[in-house]
Amino acid sequence: MGRITGTLALVLAAAAGTAAAQQPAAPQAVEIKGVRNPELKTYRVMLAGLDAFDDYHAFAPNAPEVRFRLRSRVDKDTNLDDLAIRLSGDTVSLPLPLDENKSFALPRNEQAESEDAEIVANKPKGGIRWQPDVRTPGVPDGMRRLGDLRLECRVLIATAKKEIGFMLTAFINSVLLTTDWCGDEKIQLATPVPKKIAGATLLHDGQRIALKIADRGKGYLPPLADKRYPDDALIEVVPAAEQETTAPP
Repeated sequence: MGRITGTLALVLAAAAGTAAAQQPAAPQAVEIKGVRNPELKTYRVMLAGLDAFDDYHAFAPNAPEVRFRLRSRVDKDTNLDDLAIRLSGDTVSLPLPLDENKSFALPRNEQAESEDAEIVANKPKGGIRWQPDVRTPGVPDGMRRLGDLRLECRVLIATAKKEIGFMLTAFINSVLLTTDWCGDEKIQLATPVPKKIAGATLLHDGQRIALKIADRGKGYLPPLADKRYPDDALIEVVPAAEQETTAPP
């Protein structure tokens, strides 16, 4: 399991933007509004995520879209107050509006794809995590739907495989002994959260099943591959501050 965990950490770091060294080097430095060598993703990599959303939409059939959420790396503490991103190619230049959660919807654009465009942020490279965000309407506040997380995983892995290329993907497949990195029970992938949490509990058929907390409270391990739990099962996420407030002295 240690070798599996380490291998997946490497590839997911590349996909989320937490290990710039694993990404292909740009042919030349880019500058955007005074930021040299800015944070970016290639449009074709992110399109692989859109394709995965369409291919695996059955996990969350009522979710209207996948958005991509940008977060500061914990070890970088990047200030995202003035964050802006743009789809930029030879002739294509489109601002991508961010919502209050710093997430954006990625449009399909044939011209941008043909120009091998990039999604460029006005922040230095290596300070931002890029993560898919799938939300089924009607899920209560403070909860996540398991099928949404399963679909997010497929989107993340699709972008990871596109980014690292065929040879490294094939190598990792041989190490993991599977091509399905989200659907194998021996592989556990953490769901990150924007703020530290005190606990996460799976609710199913009258049961309350405590989930393991990961990344020092910045994530938890949902049962993505466990077929005992349906896509409509909910996960209750408790912020750390809330538990501290309600806990007895």
